[in-house]
Amino acid sequence: MSNFSDIKAHSNEMANDTIRMRVRPSDRERIARAAGLSGMTLATFVRASAAREAGRILREHRTTTLSERDSRALLEALDHPPPPMAAARDAVRNYRSRIANAE
Repeated sequence: MSNFSDIKAHSNEMANDTIRMRVRPSDRERIARAAGLSGMTLATFVRASAAREAGRILREHRTTTLSERDSRALLEALDHPPPPMAAARDAVRNYRSRIANAE
């Protein structure tokens, strides 16, 4: 049985927005059966399932997974960064001169 404990995570937030959608009868029946087996109403099951999936996708998009080779290359670059390019050095000089002139 799925864990739907996250549906109460925002229990103090009032559910007052509506999402309308069309579904195939076979999908509705399957979702309704799953909701019943989970001890939830259809609306609660759909809301909890959608919220859980949204959370998973958002976490997935916040996380970058590197291969072992890429991970080693990143760590090497952090440990031994290349010297700054001329444009970066010029930008720092320009910034420092503007700050010094502003004081």
